[in-house]
Amino acid sequence: KEHIHLDDSKSNENYKMRFACHHTSHLLLWEEQSYSKLVGMEAVEIETKSDAVDGLRAPPLSLCHVDSVFKKEKERYNQESGHLGDTGLSTLIIELPHRELGGKLPSWNDVVSIGELCKKENIKYHCDGARIFEASAGYGKSVSDLAEPFDSIYISFYKGLGSISGAMLMGKKDFCDEARVWLTRFGGNLYTLLPYAASCWRGYRRHALGEGSTMTFANKFDKLKRVTEMIKTETVLSDIGAFDPCTPETNMVRVYLKRSVDQCESARDGVVQSCGMKVFSRIRSVEAPGLGYSEGFRAMFEWTMGEANGAIDDEKFIHAWKEFCSRLECM
Repeated sequence: KEHIHLDDSKSNENYKMRFACHHTSHLLLWEEQSYSKLVGMEAVEIETKSDAVDGLRAPPLSLCHVDSVFKKEKERYNQESGHLGDTGLSTLIIELPHRELGGKLPSWNDVVSIGELCKKENIKYHCDGARIFEASAGYGKSVSDLAEPFDSIYISFYKGLGSISGAMLMGKKDFCDEARVWLTRFGGNLYTLLPYAASCWRGYRRHALGEGSTMTFANKFDKLKRVTEMIKTETVLSDIGAFDPCTPETNMVRVYLKRSVDQCESARDGVVQSCGMKVFSRIRSVEAPGLGYSEGFRAMFEWTMGEANGAIDDEKFIHAWKEFCSRLECM
């Protein structure tokens, strides 16, 4: 997406072609530097972990963070009086919600204000909306309202919508026409999209429109907020762990624990044996100098409230979490 906007930018060939994004962007963490290896672009990282609360909870992208980095880029290219977009910085990418921060959402006022700043600086504004339906529930706004400030937006169909695969990139007609050319250049044009399209349409109708579904995204969000609050007040989690964010902002949250991965898996398996309920499936180590390590956290897992686990009674969640936390406390 960032390279498509680059073709439309008023860049000077003397400048390095760049895009800006949060330090937890999927492009930086999980795509093997494709932006650099394939199209020769540079990433301008907007870091917020230095503002982490209690050494654990890093804030999402804000207008203050973006404005600070933009000013530094203008100084770097001696562009204090001109448009930053004229220096090769084509795009700012913002993820709604921030998946690697436990589903945190920037304030909506900041989302809009960042868009206004981008327009002022002649920079395109792209939304990584892989989980845009989850963000919609968190903000209490429609997806169309969320899309309004952006020049382009990416939506995934295989995450919250539960299809087999697929995604959609949206923007103005000339942008989409150029995107189709790049799709071919990157080898992404399949012989047929019919199985994916059918699955995506079914997922959209079920999960976004609520046709045949027992839970909306708002229901999942409310359920997770309710259950996490009960866990905080009715278990000993505060002694051995923490939620990030403290109160969920979407239907997902991260759980940090002050025990090793092996200990957490042992406690989980014990709960399965006694309660028949698995507290988590996948867990990873917290390594230095990552967030939470200096505070004693050694393991972390992501918890998403979906349609299946959303059907479990609140009391069953609390019963399982009480035992899970008690087992960890004894280790």
